[in-house]
Amino acid sequence: MAFLVYLRHFDEGKEVLKATGEHFSLAGYNLIYNAWEKKGKPIRQGWHVTADDLVRLYSSEKCTYDDMRLLIDYKPNSKEHIALIELLEIYLFTWDGASINEVGWTVMMLRGRDVLDKWPEEEVTPEIKKNYIDLIDNPNYSSGDFVEFLYLQGDKWSWGRNGSTNAVFLHGETREYFRKYF
Repeated sequence: MAFLVYLRHFDEGKEVLKATGEHFSLAGYNLIYNAWEKKGKPIRQGWHVTADDLVRLYSSEKCTYDDMRLLIDYKPNSKEHIALIELLEIYLFTWDGASINEVGWTVMMLRGRDVLDKWPEEEVTPEIKKNYIDLIDNPNYSSGDFVEFLYLQGDKWSWGRNGSTNAVFLHGETREYFRKYF
C-alpha cells in the first residue's frame, strides 16, 4: 500500500484533491504511535483518532482535515485498477505485553471511503496512473464508508506478520470496545 498526502481546495464549487508528492506512515514510530502518546499511552483500553487528529500530527499542527487528506493507494502495483481510499478515522485497542506498562499489540479498525475507483481500458502504466491521481476533481464518495481490521505488533508498532495483517480475532474486552461500532 502507498500512503499519500493530498491538499484539498475548492475550484468553482468543486472539491479538488491535489497530490503533494509526500507520503505518510501509520506504523512504526509514526502517526499511530504519536497519536497513542498524545492520548496518554492507553493500555488495555480502546482509543480513537480522527482524520483531523492524524492530519494535525502529520503536519505539526499546520494543516487540518479541512485542507489536507490522507489517502491510501491499496493497489499501487495494479496494471488494471486505480483505487484510492480516504482514511477517515481509526478505532484502536492496545493490549499490554509481558508487563503492564509494555505494549503487546494493538487492534485497529480503520474507517475509510472510496475517493477514486477507475478501471481504465488501457494498461495502467506509471504515467497513466500519475495522470489519474495527481489531481482528483470531485472525488467519488458515492460508495459510502467501510471498515478494515488490522493489527500492530508490540512496542515497535510494526505491522503484523506477513500474511497475517488481515486477520484479527476480537473477543473479551476488545470485542466489547468495537461492538458499539458494528
